[in-house]
Amino acid sequence: MSQPTPSTSPGGTPAYRELLTTSVLMGLGGWALIAALVFLVTPTLGPRWAFLFALFIALVGTSLPLLWYLNRRFSPDPFPSPGVLWREAVEVGVWGLFLVWLRVGRLLTPFAAWTLTGVFFAVELLLRLYERSRWAPSASMSPPAAPVETTSSAEAAAPPTASVVTPPFVDDELDSDDSPA
Repeated sequence: MSQPTPSTSPGGTPAYRELLTTSVLMGLGGWALIAALVFLVTPTLGPRWAFLFALFIALVGTSLPLLWYLNRRFSPDPFPSPGVLWREAVEVGVWGLFLVWLRVGRLLTPFAAWTLTGVFFAVELLLRLYERSRWAPSASMSPPAAPVETTSSAEAAAPPTASVVTPPFVDDELDSDDSPA
């Protein structure tokens, strides 16, 4: 069996192994901190902020392997960079914090939750479209060579003809001498 290449197996590259290792550590640490805060601390102002911080870390760490799998399964080539996966995981964390924040204030309704979810999906879709429009293929993905055209010796010996093209932004009135100086 042949060795998988990084483009077909992004989990095997060092950048993705480090990403997944970091995400597991973040997820375990975040959920452990949440458990400690819930069971051992009185919910005053400081522990509430610590809870939100721990929730953010836990959501980012937990969502990274899931996002890696979803991107691996459903993304067209090229596979997203680790930076894109981190951005998506941070979006999941911020989305979860918004939902918890709205729930604490008793403002969370199904309509608000679905609207917030739609906004986050729309932002990610627009960012992906922007990235796709700026993508340039690597040197290894060079285009196929163009077919060689044969020309007759008479056509090859003839000098090329040049045509004069006037730019559309040239204004004749600005070039005249009758303008006040």
